[in-house]
Amino acid sequence: MNYQELQEAKQTFRIHTIEKEYKNLFKIRNEFVRKYNPTKIASMTIDEYVQGKQSKTSFCYILERSLKGLGNMTGQYATKFGVWYSKEKQDYSFESRLGDTYKEVFKNVKKSILNLLESGKNHDYEAIINNPLNALFKGKILAVYYPNDYLNIFSNDHLDHYLKAFDLDTTDLMKENVLYKRKALLDYKNSDKDMKKWSNDMFSVFLWDHYPKRPLKSDEVAVASNEKDIEFPTLESFSFVDLQLAKGKSVPHTNPHSGKPSPDYEKEAKKYKKLGDRGEYVVYQAEIQRLMKELSISESKAKKLIKWVSRESDAFGYDILSVNKDKTPRYIEVKATQRKVGDMDFYYTENEYDTAKKYGKDYYIYVVYEILTASPKVWIIKNPFNNGVGINMKPVKYKVQLSTSKK
Repeated sequence: MNYQELQEAKQTFRIHTIEKEYKNLFKIRNEFVRKYNPTKIASMTIDEYVQGKQSKTSFCYILERSLKGLGNMTGQYATKFGVWYSKEKQDYSFESRLGDTYKEVFKNVKKSILNLLESGKNHDYEAIINNPLNALFKGKILAVYYPNDYLNIFSNDHLDHYLKAFDLDTTDLMKENVLYKRKALLDYKNSDKDMKKWSNDMFSVFLWDHYPKRPLKSDEVAVASNEKDIEFPTLESFSFVDLQLAKGKSVPHTNPHSGKPSPDYEKEAKKYKKLGDRGEYVVYQAEIQRLMKELSISESKAKKLIKWVSRESDAFGYDILSVNKDKTPRYIEVKATQRKVGDMDFYYTENEYDTAKKYGKDYYIYVVYEILTASPKVWIIKNPFNNGVGINMKPVKYKVQLSTSKK
């Protein structure tokens, strides 16, 4: 994930302006929910339900057309409603899997909608998944009736796109029902200090239009042909490697005047930022597993012991705050590389170095190797600055301060 781009997108997101633009849609939704309450659904006629009879006040018309701006469900045929009116046949059509006649199907559809609303209210995910209504239809109903609990993004491909953008694309989650994928995105939203204040409606607008934006179609190009962005595969696994810093081993000197062209520092910085963000994600997952094993606790309890502080600010001097086996703090700085396990070099800021000296034995560096693969390797180093063995530091950056005065 490009955390810097996410921060910039959040800062430029005109949420209050967009909320005003959506005001009428919110009004239509509220009126729809009030009108088609459970009592009304139980007693509504088939013509009050179906689409195809030119009625703009029917249950299906309002849900699909009038409220399209709060979740698009036009990508499938009318079969998603279970029963509908066919202009061509001048009669009602229905899905045979839901009954033998349109009247029977309509009766079953109403019952299924009422069951869905009850399951949605109770957050009974298994009951929602097992409900016989079309998955797209179920997703839209839940998002309309419970906008604070369910995300109004229905396409599995779109959900996968967003999960990958936020480094949530674990192998297990990518195999899950769309309901759990939506929940994972909302959990991520609510863990962010800025986005947790947004409504789910505004979060979906942000995803679609601001970051990471909608998935590109097959004939669209994401970047210029002479550029190549970093793409990370779905994280399938990670493993820890056991290395030791070499005693007395010197780091080879590099000649800055080797005749090679100067690198594009801005481009390099963006690249390392993306690698770093991905490395932090891997370490966050690794810490969850380490604490579950060392402390014999559940995943939810392990997550409560870990704080991903670099998402809040770069000023901490480390990336992740975790705990040791004895529950004392563990301050973790993450460094990531594309290389295979072995020697590596990385940049360190003065703030990071001062932090390492400050926290002493409780400070760790986690090196993530093979970061562009689906199975990166993690090397845990106890503070190497305590004794300096196997490490060589060189000053390579300068802080430049410009003083100005009026002419």
